[in-house]
Amino acid sequence: MKQRYTLSALGVILFAIVPFLSVAQRAQIGTYFTCDFPNKSVMPKMSTNAGLGLQFAYRPIQRVPMLLEFKASAGMYSSRTLQQTYVFDSLSSTTTDVTYSSKMNRISLGTKFYLVNDYRTVRPFITPQVGVAFMRSKIRVADPLDEDDCQPLERKTTQRSSGFTYGAEAGLEVQLDHLLGLSNEVSKHRLYASVTFMNSFSRLEYVNVKYMEDHDHAAMTGGSSGSSNSDDGRDINAQFINVSTNSIHEHKIAELYKTNLQFWGFNIGYTFNF
Repeated sequence: MKQRYTLSALGVILFAIVPFLSVAQRAQIGTYFTCDFPNKSVMPKMSTNAGLGLQFAYRPIQRVPMLLEFKASAGMYSSRTLQQTYVFDSLSSTTTDVTYSSKMNRISLGTKFYLVNDYRTVRPFITPQVGVAFMRSKIRVADPLDEDDCQPLERKTTQRSSGFTYGAEAGLEVQLDHLLGLSNEVSKHRLYASVTFMNSFSRLEYVNVKYMEDHDHAAMTGGSSGSSNSDDGRDINAQFINVSTNSIHEHKIAELYKTNLQFWGFNIGYTFNF
């Protein structure tokens, strides 16, 4: 009898909750494509960053058209292989391929405000945001494969930088349920398009080989990895060894830029609301 009573109670609770959940949408999950365009007046040596992202949002107060939103995206703004020449002296040099891969990843927290209620086919929204941007570059130097050459002591170099950001997103959500032949009272499937603005609180370092000044690198005299410091950046250097003489030298392998981040972005995404 006690077990029957428990099962009956659970049935009543589920009967009461399920219809409520079918109408009251408390959360949304989704995915989106993002494309961030740098402000060239702030970042003259940055390229467009394209990537994919995931999002999750939760409505803390049912009657208020506001959600707390978390978004995370991973993008790439440069990936290419260049032929570089490293010179020891007038009699000794080597030419090899160097692969550069540069990425920008982001996470953000925001408060998403809808400007109309859940039943509208088109729902504009605006989302103030704060977050963190992660800049990462990998540089791989290939084996020159010749007898009288200079070879890198370390073939892989990684550069990382991160910092806090702020910005906002504004866009439109469009219901898909009617287009898909579904008859939900409140749309669960939505497409959206939005524009974003993002700025960093401080300057970050990043690599973009597209703007590197030269491809022939003489040996550096003195200094250490990351010499030629300036307010706007520095060279990234690596140690090479001459296999004929065992002489160790440094060569420039990339240029590091240091500015604030400032991007205008465009997003297209899908969300499932429940």
